[in-house]
Amino acid sequence: MSKFTKGMVFTLPPKTVSQEVINRYADAAEDHNPLHIDPEFAKTTRYGGTIAHGMLSAAFLQELLMRTFGEAWMTNGEISLNFMAPVHSGDTVTAEAKVFALHEETGRVTLRLSVTDAEGTKVISGKASVTPAAE
Repeated sequence: MSKFTKGMVFTLPPKTVSQEVINRYADAAEDHNPLHIDPEFAKTTRYGGTIAHGMLSAAFLQELLMRTFGEAWMTNGEISLNFMAPVHSGDTVTAEAKVFALHEETGRVTLRLSVTDAEGTKVISGKASVTPAAE
């Protein structure tokens, strides 16, 4: 019997993506695209300012799934994401996972994923599946 039920929702507390966080991610990823780290350059783009790396926002989902499923997420989790809107420096985002389906025959759990900004714009959507550790 799974401790997960269809419709269960998991979230992280909202996270504010500061320019400092973006810069630290750029260093870790070795991706110093000026769109991410140069506010003066980024002002001249269609975004009007710096934006976070898409994978930085995706990392919030990874954190949520790791907290929810632990080692099982690392060993058998699968994820598919769609990047829908940029996250600007200063935006606050919330990662959410909702149980969409339970596969009794395999024990696998399928989840709908989203990262949403404070205005309700979905910046990432996707899905994940994992077989949780036995209780």
